Amino acid sequence: MKPKIIIIQGPTASGKSAIAIKLAKEFNGFLISADSRMIYKGMDIGTNKDKGKWVANTYIVQGVEEKMIDVVLPDQEFTVDDWVKQVKMIIKEDKRLPVIVGGTGFYTQALVNNFKLPVGKNDELRDKLEKELKEKGIESLVKKIKEIDPDIESKIDIQNPRRVIRAAEICLQTKKPLERQVGRPLYEAFQIGINFDREKLYEKINKRVDEMIEEGLVKEVEGLMKQGFSEKLQSMTGIGYRQVVQYLTGKLSSSDAVELIKRDTRRYAKRQITWLKRDKTINWVNSAKEAQDLIRKFV
Repeated sequence: MKPKIIIIQGPTASGKSAIAIKLAKEFNGFLISADSRMIYKGMDIGTNKDKGKWVANTYIVQGVEEKMIDVVLPDQEFTVDDWVKQVKMIIKEDKRLPVIVGGTGFYTQALVNNFKLPVGKNDELRDKLEKELKEKGIESLVKKIKEIDPDIESKIDIQNPRRVIRAAEICLQTKKPLERQVGRPLYEAFQIGINFDREKLYEKINKRVDEMIEEGLVKEVEGLMKQGFSEKLQSMTGIGYRQVVQYLTGKLSSSDAVELIKRDTRRYAKRQITWLKRDKTINWVNSAKEAQDLIRKFV
């Protein structure tokens, strides 16, 4: 019998975490973050990590354990394959109900569908891609990927050079779209999607960005740069971080940086929505109560 897992899906700022915490409490479960940015230590405000505290080696959020938080330093490489391997081990060792909080759609789908990523880092190809990025810009790489995977914009942040290079590395070697290397499913997964009003979602995104600035996002990025973390790192080229880096290096004004973070986050949410709406296995709900009722039948 396959282990059961719950996955909470929704675009950024849709309220996934709040519902996931309620579900974990009711069904004696624990949380697993499926956000590709929350794995980085010291990157808290810009990634909007759930506010919690470390008790020994356990991260606790409102009385619930959350795993896959603060896994690596910002300059350490961490791929979807790494995430899947660690999550498989967690599920194997912890017999409680895993409530996986979606954020990076490709991560959750890689787990549910047991995607096979048969290629590791190819130094020769990566050097060529790095050179092309420098000489021709990121659009050139995205164009190459789209020839193999037309839907790539709904899967990764195509403004993030590190993620684009990794996607190009995989697609150019396999000649297949990212999600089509499917293995035998390992889990009985139940996916819940959080319904949203798009205009209200965009308002929440704008408000959240303002709150991040008030909480000290600029100081967080300054601190990372002072520690020697390069602005070219994958972690530092994510939304929020790259715009603040541009502000700190004199390339953007403060107000322009904030507006760009808002714009790029809204665009990212739109891509997430496109990705999620294609998945017919997601059960869409309007409230935590609806989610609880569905999960009672599942477990």
